Amino acid sequence: MRRDSRSRVGRALGLGALLTLLPGVAAAGALEVVFNSSDRYGESFTFVADTDDGVYVTVNLSVTNIGPGSRTGICRATVLRPGKPVWAPQTRVGGKEWSYDAATDALKVGTCSAKVTDTGLSVVAPLDGGRVVLEYAKKPEPWSPDGSTIELGKDRYRHEVLVGASPVKVTLQVPKTAEVSLTGGGYVDHSRSTVAPAKLAKRWVRFRALRGTQRAVVLGREGQEGDYGPMYLWEDKGPAQLLESFTLTQTGEKERSTWRAEFTDREGQPTLTLRSRTLLQRSAPVESLGVLSGLVRPMVGSPVTYLHRAVMERAGKAPVEGLMEVTLEGE
Repeated sequence: MRRDSRSRVGRALGLGALLTLLPGVAAAGALEVVFNSSDRYGESFTFVADTDDGVYVTVNLSVTNIGPGSRTGICRATVLRPGKPVWAPQTRVGGKEWSYDAATDALKVGTCSAKVTDTGLSVVAPLDGGRVVLEYAKKPEPWSPDGSTIELGKDRYRHEVLVGASPVKVTLQVPKTAEVSLTGGGYVDHSRSTVAPAKLAKRWVRFRALRGTQRAVVLGREGQEGDYGPMYLWEDKGPAQLLESFTLTQTGEKERSTWRAEFTDREGQPTLTLRSRTLLQRSAPVESLGVLSGLVRPMVGSPVTYLHRAVMERAGKAPVEGLMEVTLEGE
């Protein structure tokens, strides 16, 4: 087995909260926030919906000490509608305005909330005069493949998937528009970190096929020192297939960019290729701050994220349509 390029830090898995869980193994407290006093602490839940008519929706609930203040709660949403302007509202609240209820497995951040229900998972985000509601048909079943915990000195990052793929109902009311109800496929993950974002990764590649008959999740991280992990492919049922590394090729610049990511398996053999097709969004939040970016870049870096409609290709198998996300540390 080829090991020379495998993440050195990704192999270190602890006990307790760091136990590896396979798909299908339920865990209590899926939405629990474990607060940390580190100035670099951040914990985030990301809820994704890709609807049948092409609308892409995310809601992010997070708690962090990074930036001004501590114990800050943030609720943000992104709504991408074909041919329409991006709607991306957010709100920040103090430590007394977010909470977790263990009895109901419910997280509240300001007016936003997420809750495990009898049948699945519900997310409500009323923001800036609009509202997003996501109703997942599957309950969280947390899992973290080998390499999902990264240790850098005394700091640690951990990633877990809560819902790999689930039918989802979206109720959407963008300001000054009528409420609409949509259906599609959904995904949920959770990360917890005391690693400064600027030091965590050089590049991330994510792929999620959430609609249709073929469901898949691909995750790849390249560290600042050329290490890799977490690296895996998961297909709807069973454990994830661990991967070794990836190469990433960009053609064009900024909004004209296209991407090709080629992944190898643990034997170092080519196993899958991701190809971007249609750009949905280029996001560069620190870059957009202009002269103020110098104040936040030392801690959070300058991440740039591309979101595309894309395809996963493998030898001898049918192509799989999905969403490809490429995040770079600076550009």
